[in-house]
Amino acid sequence: MAAFFKKTFKQLITSPTKSSLRDDKTNPTDFFKKSRIVEGGLFFIFSALVVIISFFGQKPKESQILLNQPAPTRLTAEFPFVFESKILLEKKIETLKNQVPPVFERTFEPYEEFRQVISELENRITRTQIDFEKSGNDTVQIELEKTITSLVEESSLEVDPATIITLTNDLSTKERSQLFNDSLKILWEIYNDGIYAARKNDSKMHQISVIQILNDEESNNLPEARSLKKATVFLRRHLDALALDDDHARSLFEILQTSLKPNLVYSESETRQAINLEVSKIEPQIENYEKGDTLVEPGIIVTELIFERMNAYNTIEISNGTDSDFFNLLFIKRTILTALLLIAVYAYITQGLRDVYKHNQTLAITAVSILLNLLIIRLIMEIGEIVTTAYRPLPNIMLPFIAPYALAPIIVAVLVGQSPAVLSALIVSVIFGIMQNNSVEFMLITFLSGVIGSLTASYIRKRSMLVRAGFFAGGTAALAGSCISFLNNFSAVLIGQQIIIALLIGILTGIVAVGLLPVLEYVFKITTEITLLELTDFNHPLLRRMQMEAPGTYNHSLMVANLSENAADAIGASPLLCRVCCFFHDVGKLVKPEYFAENQQDRINPHNEKNPSMSALVLKAHVKEGVELARKNKLPRVITDVIQQHHGTSLINYFYYQAQQHQKNRTKTPLSEKGDKPLEPVKVDESTYRYDGPKPAFKESAIIFFADGVEAASRSLKKVTQPAVEELIDNIFKDRIEDRQLDDCPLTFQELYQIRKSFIYTLLNMLHSRIQYPKEEADTNKDGVNNEPYPTGNQ
Repeated sequence: MAAFFKKTFKQLITSPTKSSLRDDKTNPTDFFKKSRIVEGGLFFIFSALVVIISFFGQKPKESQILLNQPAPTRLTAEFPFVFESKILLEKKIETLKNQVPPVFERTFEPYEEFRQVISELENRITRTQIDFEKSGNDTVQIELEKTITSLVEESSLEVDPATIITLTNDLSTKERSQLFNDSLKILWEIYNDGIYAARKNDSKMHQISVIQILNDEESNNLPEARSLKKATVFLRRHLDALALDDDHARSLFEILQTSLKPNLVYSESETRQAINLEVSKIEPQIENYEKGDTLVEPGIIVTELIFERMNAYNTIEISNGTDSDFFNLLFIKRTILTALLLIAVYAYITQGLRDVYKHNQTLAITAVSILLNLLIIRLIMEIGEIVTTAYRPLPNIMLPFIAPYALAPIIVAVLVGQSPAVLSALIVSVIFGIMQNNSVEFMLITFLSGVIGSLTASYIRKRSMLVRAGFFAGGTAALAGSCISFLNNFSAVLIGQQIIIALLIGILTGIVAVGLLPVLEYVFKITTEITLLELTDFNHPLLRRMQMEAPGTYNHSLMVANLSENAADAIGASPLLCRVCCFFHDVGKLVKPEYFAENQQDRINPHNEKNPSMSALVLKAHVKEGVELARKNKLPRVITDVIQQHHGTSLINYFYYQAQQHQKNRTKTPLSEKGDKPLEPVKVDESTYRYDGPKPAFKESAIIFFADGVEAASRSLKKVTQPAVEELIDNIFKDRIEDRQLDDCPLTFQELYQIRKSFIYTLLNMLHSRIQYPKEEADTNKDGVNNEPYPTGNQ
C-alpha cells in the first residue's frame, strides 16, 4: 500500500496531468496568494488598522477659519454654550487703562527754594539800607546793586539784576514786602495745584486732562494741575491783577517765572497699582449662545473675538463627548463612513479589478502602502496641532498642506500599477477628508494630488524620477488648494504660503518614496522596473563570467532576450522584465559550460563518454545551479522564478530518445537464462528525462520558455526561410501545449498567436541570409596558400 501511494505521488509530480495541476494549487505559497480566506482576513485587518490609525483618539477638528480672512461658510451652534471671553476682557482692561488717571508724586522743593531766595533778598536789601543809609542815597544804590547782583549769582536766578533793582527803587519797603508776599501766595497756589511737564514724546504726559496726585496722606484727583506753559499763563494773569501798574507786573513776572518748575513726578509703580486696583473690580466677560445661534457669518472677516469664540465652541464640543476612544459618537460615525467606503472598494476590486483581486500579494502591497501613508499623515497632523496650539507659527488651515498624501499612490504605482494606485489615492483622500471634519475641499485636493502622482510615477525607470513625481503631486495640490483659497477670498499672502508648502512637501514625498521603495521591494519580494533596468548593465559579475566562461550561452541569452522582448511588447507584458530574465535564465550553465552545445569547441562533446541518464542529469542540474547562483548574487525573486520555470517540466528529447534506442539495442540480442526467447524490453523512466519544473506560471516566464526553445531549435535549420521558420515554431508550440506546459499560465490563445507572429518576424530578421559576393581569383603564394582576406561579415 505504501509503495502504491509513493508511486502515485511520484506520478502526480512528474506527469503533466490534471492531478498535477490540483496538487500545485495546494502549494502553501499559492494558498496564501489566492486563498479567499486569506483575502478576507487581510481585508478585515486592513479595515481595522485604517480605522485605528486614522481615528483612534482623534478629537473633532477646529473649524477651518483663518484670522483676518473671510469666513468660507456660516457656522451655527449645535448646542447651547457659555464661555468667558478673554478678548473682551483684554479690551475692557485696555479701555480702563486709558481711563485711569496717571499717578504723580508732588514736591514743593522748587517753591521752598524760591521762597528762601525771596526771603534772603528782602533781608539783604533791608540790611543794606540800614548799613548804608547814613552814607547817602547814592551809596545805598551802589551797595544795593552789589547785593542784588551777588544774590542773583549765588541763587542762579535766571533774571536780570536790574529788574529787581528797579522794582526795589520804585516801591517802598512795605509795598515791596506786601507785593512779594502776595506773589508767593499765588506761586504757592500754583505749586499746590501741581505743575507737570507735557512732553510730546512722553505718552504718559501728553494731553493729560485728569491726573492723580499722591500726597503723603492720600491720593487725590486734582483737575487743576497744570502744565508748565499753563502755569506760566496763570502766574502772569494773577500778577497783572496784583501789581499797581504794568511795569511792576512785568518786573514781578520776570522774577517769579524763573521759579516755575514741574513739581509733579510720574510714578509708574503707583500708576500700575492704581490700574490693577481698578482692573480687579472688572467682572468676567461672559458670552452666552443658544442652539442655532449664528457663530460666524459667511464672508465676514474673522476677528480675534470670532476666532476665540470658535475655539471655545470646539473645546466645549470635545469636552461634551465621552472619554472613551472607541465608544464615542465621533469615532463611531467615522468608522461607519470608512466601512462603507472600504466595502465599496472591495466590491469594485472583485468585479472591476479581477487581475488585482486574484493576487493577494498585490493587495497586501497596496494595503501596507496606504496604512503607512495614513500613519505618517496622522503623526504629522498630531505633531502639527501640538506645535500650532503652543506657538501658533502657522494657521490651522495650513496643516493639511504639510501631509504627504501622495506617498501611497506613488509607491503603489511603481510596485503594482496604475489602477491600484488610483484606488489607493481614492482611499487616502476620503479618509483624509473624514479626518478633516468631512472636508470635501481637502478630499478633492488629496485625490487630485494622488492621481497625478501615481500617473507620473508609472513606468519610471530611474529612482530620481520619483522626486519628479512628488513634485508634480505637490504642484497639483498647490494648484487645487490655491483655486479653492481664491474662491474663498483668502489673501494672496496665504495662497502663496500654501503653494510653497505644497511644493516642498511634494518634493519631500518623492524623496521618502525613494527611501521606502527598496525596503518594500525586499519585504514583498517584488521587482520594479527600476531594479530591472539596473540589472541590464552588462558589467554585472554573472554576465561578465558568462562572456568569459560561456560565450555561447551568453550569445544565446542575448538572442532569447531579443525574441522575448518583442513578443512581450506584442501582448502587453513587460518587455524589460523579459529582457533581464533572459540575460540570467541560463546562468547555471556556468558550472559546467562544456556540457552544452553552444559552448563546445573543437567538436569535443563530453556527453559521448556518458550514458543518456547521466547526461540528462547534468543538463537538468543547470536549473538548480542557476537558482543557487542567483540567490548568492541576490538577484530578484522573479529572475529566480524564471530560471526555475524556463524549461517547465518538459522532456529532454534528445537523451530520452537516445535512452530508448539504447534500451532497444540491449533487448534485441540477449536471450533469457533458458535461452528460448529474447529478454522483455524495460521501459525507460520518462521522469528521469524531464526537468523538475515548475511549469511557467506567468506570461513573461512562458514567453521566455518558448523563446528559449525556438532559439535553440533555430540553430538546426539548414536553410532559413519563412515556411521553415513557421513550421519550426508551430511544432514547438504544438508539442509544448500538448505536453500541458501552460496549464499554470494565464496566456490566452490570442496571446499565443501574437507571440508566434513576433517570433517569426524577429527570427527571420535575426537569421536573415546574405547575398553571395562573386569570388575573384585569389593570388596564391609559392606554397599554394590562398591569400584572400577572411570576410568580416559587415560587407
